[in-house]
Amino acid sequence: MARVLLSIALLLTLAAPGRAADAPKVVITSARVGLPAVAPDAAPVARFAAWAPVYVDLQVLEAIPEPVELVVESPDADGVTTRLAVLLDLTGVTAGTTVAARDLPRFAYVRPAAAAADTTVTVRVKGVPISEPFRVSTLRPKDPLTYVVLGLGSRLPGFDLPRPAAAEGEAPPANAPLRGGRVEVAAVTDLPLLPDHWVGYDAADVVVLTTASGDLFGRLFSPAGDRKREALLEWVRRGGRLVVSAGEKAPLLGAHPAARAILPAGPKAEPVRTTNRLPLYWSARETSQTSTMAGNLATLGAGFPVANLEPTRPGRVLIPPPARQADDKDIVAAQSGFGLGRVTLIAFDLDRPPFTEFASRAEFWDWVLREGGASRASVGSEGKPRPPAAGPTDDEDELAVALRTHVDTFDGVPVVSFGWVAVLIAFYLVLIGPVEYYVLKRVLGRVELTWLTFPLIVVTVSLLAYWSAAAVKGHDLRVNSVEVIDVFPEAGGGRVYGTSWYSVFSPRIDAYAVGVSPAEKWAAPGADGDPVLGWVGGPRGGRASLLRRRYEVRTGPGEVGDGFAGMPIQVWSTKAFSGNWAAPLDPAAPVVEAKLEHPPGDPAKAIGTFLTRMPFPELTDAVAFYAGQAYPLGTLVPDQEVRLVLDRGQPATQFLQERGGLADLLPRPPGADRGVKAGEAPVRDAAKGLPLWGVLFHEAALRNDEGVIPRNASLRRLDQSWRLSPEHRGEVIVVARAPVASGRTADLTGGPGSAARLWLKALPGDGLRPALPGVGRAETYVRVYLPVK
Repeated sequence: MARVLLSIALLLTLAAPGRAADAPKVVITSARVGLPAVAPDAAPVARFAAWAPVYVDLQVLEAIPEPVELVVESPDADGVTTRLAVLLDLTGVTAGTTVAARDLPRFAYVRPAAAAADTTVTVRVKGVPISEPFRVSTLRPKDPLTYVVLGLGSRLPGFDLPRPAAAEGEAPPANAPLRGGRVEVAAVTDLPLLPDHWVGYDAADVVVLTTASGDLFGRLFSPAGDRKREALLEWVRRGGRLVVSAGEKAPLLGAHPAARAILPAGPKAEPVRTTNRLPLYWSARETSQTSTMAGNLATLGAGFPVANLEPTRPGRVLIPPPARQADDKDIVAAQSGFGLGRVTLIAFDLDRPPFTEFASRAEFWDWVLREGGASRASVGSEGKPRPPAAGPTDDEDELAVALRTHVDTFDGVPVVSFGWVAVLIAFYLVLIGPVEYYVLKRVLGRVELTWLTFPLIVVTVSLLAYWSAAAVKGHDLRVNSVEVIDVFPEAGGGRVYGTSWYSVFSPRIDAYAVGVSPAEKWAAPGADGDPVLGWVGGPRGGRASLLRRRYEVRTGPGEVGDGFAGMPIQVWSTKAFSGNWAAPLDPAAPVVEAKLEHPPGDPAKAIGTFLTRMPFPELTDAVAFYAGQAYPLGTLVPDQEVRLVLDRGQPATQFLQERGGLADLLPRPPGADRGVKAGEAPVRDAAKGLPLWGVLFHEAALRNDEGVIPRNASLRRLDQSWRLSPEHRGEVIVVARAPVASGRTADLTGGPGSAARLWLKALPGDGLRPALPGVGRAETYVRVYLPVK
């Protein structure tokens, strides 16, 4: 009994979080994970597997003569503890001082998993805790399908969305959750609380930056806001959606170069006009019986300010809609791309009257979420309320499930079924029970020999199990990868964005350093790509391991999650992770060159040539998308000029719905939630690759049938369906795929056909990249955004 108690005490000691070696020098008085919620007393908004800022308030009990580490520990989807540490300089803080989150020089970040209640925050000096661990008990990450609206500069007063009609004889529900709880609203009104790295906006689907309330807009676009502004703009470049409203303070839009560089329109010489009435016409939902909604924004008295806008960047005018632009020349809303993301500008203030008193503001906010964010994701399964206390699920995220399953499927590594495992366990139990007893009792007549035979059987069966598994699973390290590369060529350079998913199969128990960097021919010399890595997994992971397996999420000055150190992988197990990077193209050796223009007098067409110098032997299934039409191109060969003949096209949505393979990608057909009979999960040949058209243009690939809802909850950033609008005429998008490659991992992740370099057993910046052993499979899709002059 004493040995049992000793063993339990040892396990509890190993599992216990680290304690301060001496009396604590710092007390963590508060720690909040997520974007500040608008609702009073509501927990911060955080989403499963999306980066979230960590706001920490400290009380310094003793002066600290050296920098400290703010350490955040949280389990990943596999229950393995991740540790992220940021360096804070508190040397000038005197004893007894309280340091609020807004006063800290930088923030920590975390990706919450389903077991996020195990998240703790500690302050350390050189690895030694100087505070007690603070458990973040309020962290309850939302479903990936949750649609998050983040207001910057105001708390979005009067924000509302259309609500379902009440049953006959019943009053409409008061203060009911927006869209059954699927839409959450957060707000930051203070510049110091804005994320200082782009990952802090990861949970937001659309950011609404208002200018009428307070001075956040002016401070953000001033020298004091350089770091915060660059974080926001980088988030947009990597696929974020930004909505800016400016009426009274429209002159600020043209006062800063950074604002002029991202906005689709700018103020005229007379930047603002005052009016008592502004007729509004905006597009209705696709399922609506009318194509356009209308309303009058009006006030009595002195009137309200409206910005006088003119286009400054290639894009499209949203209000007035195309059908009314011949009669109404004043731009009320415009939109353009900025990297992978988009920026929408609205010419009146969304955070002040008369809009906050507008009778149709709920319908207009619905339009803002659809046109400024994801068109159909904000609606989703509107009639299916989310239980408030329910944990994260894979609902509406089946594309991510298919992607995880695909990268975790290794050629030549069979999966042993549970049936065989059950049979072998039953055989083992029979062997050490009745069989051993019969032999010792009936045959040998010496039961005491069980002290020898029992361990002998255990060792023998264990060795046989190991040798059998080794014969079946093999001894090779294996790496699968799927890459999406987005290329924006421009005169004198351009940018390239990479999104990769990896899965590593380890033939032994080992710990790996993991990193990602752009390949040499894809990025300008010296560009590190500002990579961000994240674990990949489903929302049903267990709690943190009792024996506290952990790995470090490396974070340096100005960087977050640029590598993993000591990531454990068990024998014959897999670990999946993702990488996101962006880098300038090499202007001396561009991977794409284009000479496209509008024919004289016909801005609806595009003519010209382009060629690629991407280091692929060929690109297959190439398609050009322009002004809402799809034009198959066939196979592209490096250094071979392609003349675009945009004739006899097919509507892009029709092309994607018929040939995008979305039904083959999903484990159940769209519409299964509304009574459509779900079929069996599709059986895919991994060697043929994954059809990613439904990821790259997901909402365009969905049919408009009843019950069809998006299935890309955690992959919305990659969906570029909005660029397929007939009014979007500033670029031609060429999409193609490289042939699926199999072979040596060193060639696949370090050869000319890979846009990203995978690092294992070393991290970028630690010297030469070590050659990777083993074999694997690599798949790559490429999207090229060719400007039309």
